[in-house]
Amino acid sequence: MKSILIKSISVVSCAVFTAFSQDTLPSFDQTESYIDGTSDEIEHFINSVVDDVEKRIDDFVEGKRREGHSSVAVEAREADSTVNDAVTFNGDTEVAESDTIVGDVVVKNGMLTIRGTILGDVLVVNGDIRATSTAHVKGNMRAMNGTITKDDGAVVEGYTEESSRSSVSKKKRTSRARYSYTFKPFMWYDTDINDNVLFRYNRVEGFFFGFGSRKEYYWDGSRSLSGFGSFGYGFASHRWRMQLGLDRQFATSSGLYEVGGEVHSLTDTKDEWIMKLGENNLAALLFHEDFRDYFQREGYSIHTARYTKEGDVTTLIDVRYTVDRYNSLEKKASWAVFGGREFRFNPLVNEGMMRSVSVAAGFNTVERYRRRTQGWDVYSKLEFGGRSVGGDFDFTHTLVDVRHYQSLSDDDQLSMRLRAGSLEGMAIVQRMFELGGANTMPAYGFKEFSGNRMILGNVEYQMGGDIIDEAFFWPSFLDLIFFVNAGAVANVPTKQELYEGFDVISAKSFKSDVGFALSWHDGHARLGFAWRTDKKTSAAIFFRLSRAF
Repeated sequence: MKSILIKSISVVSCAVFTAFSQDTLPSFDQTESYIDGTSDEIEHFINSVVDDVEKRIDDFVEGKRREGHSSVAVEAREADSTVNDAVTFNGDTEVAESDTIVGDVVVKNGMLTIRGTILGDVLVVNGDIRATSTAHVKGNMRAMNGTITKDDGAVVEGYTEESSRSSVSKKKRTSRARYSYTFKPFMWYDTDINDNVLFRYNRVEGFFFGFGSRKEYYWDGSRSLSGFGSFGYGFASHRWRMQLGLDRQFATSSGLYEVGGEVHSLTDTKDEWIMKLGENNLAALLFHEDFRDYFQREGYSIHTARYTKEGDVTTLIDVRYTVDRYNSLEKKASWAVFGGREFRFNPLVNEGMMRSVSVAAGFNTVERYRRRTQGWDVYSKLEFGGRSVGGDFDFTHTLVDVRHYQSLSDDDQLSMRLRAGSLEGMAIVQRMFELGGANTMPAYGFKEFSGNRMILGNVEYQMGGDIIDEAFFWPSFLDLIFFVNAGAVANVPTKQELYEGFDVISAKSFKSDVGFALSWHDGHARLGFAWRTDKKTSAAIFFRLSRAF
């Protein structure tokens, strides 16, 4: 049929063309020559059109045939190409903290636990991935027919991706998935339980050793009960400390609901936000510098909570009833590697029975990368004590902490924190606010200012070494940080409401400092110089192993 079509088109086109281009009609021999001259070209054109249509039809039919298939088959072919150029393992696999693998890693039919460094991509087929707090993956991380658990502190420079065998849902992109069995709604909270081993050194306990199990959050509903606890011994205080808790969890499509309780006998502090436990341990152990104040807290609490985790957004709402007996603790330790001075005095607290009801809420969108941090971190808490709930203390305490990390490029970022608090009622030492010194306003003395109203603002601009190197020679691993801090604390009559009393804080009430620091590229390990702005003084020089906030 195709040849007949070609012949007909050739005869008609040639006859029409020659009839209009000549005064007389062409002879049969002439017409035939025209046909011979053009039929080959027309045949080539028709063949190309027909072949293209046939190819499109074949592609359409093949696409329909594949449409009902799972995306896992497609990803499996991608995996085959990856396997050819990667280190491949079968079954459960662990990369130790001291290990560094150069190249891509593929694990089949097993769970991959990453504690060390992988300088490449990670692919797990038919298994889960857990990246612990010490993990560092240079490339992307994918789990086919599995889930990804990323603990706080783990670094994945590329993207993370989960997928399942579901024929309805193709790739489920998790946008750098957060923790699968952990939850941390605010960055400054620091738990003492890490890898089931407890260690600390401070001026009231001396050396403290213990064991524990951190709380797990079973988002997938694989378990309904979550138990946690710890116990240990302080060798200078000669006291055992413990905590034991049990929560009933209900996993739903909209989040994780929880009801539970715990009992405790703790050496506690309200200064987790000032300095993390690991750095405080080193400062106390080496230089007689303990940046936390301590008290004894013994009692119990019951609570109900709701947690959500969607992509890189986590939220928290927690309602809690707490009964605690507070006691002061004396300084018991005196030793440090480098002598020359003693630990400072541990302040007394208001002793007695405290009964309170608290409501805490927060959300977190923070994602950490190797050289930058991005997102919001918001936390607030309102606590009512005494009155109808009983106890020795009547008070209302509120705290709001807002942090934003804005990446300006791959090599510089802006970090901001606003923290405010108010205490109405009794002037309870363990609920008062202090500013000054480490990670608040470093040019001033440690906790130089205290009161029942507090406002603190911190701004940091971190410039990567690569940007500086564009102007003049600079090591790429060394960043430059410029910072400004401003805060004010006031004491107002105890009967004023929570929202009252801030009007006494004027512009003149604020204390501020400015400075700069040389830092490792991730913002940790910084050597800083700060100057007060209210009077001319020499620079306050400090060295920190972690970010200020």
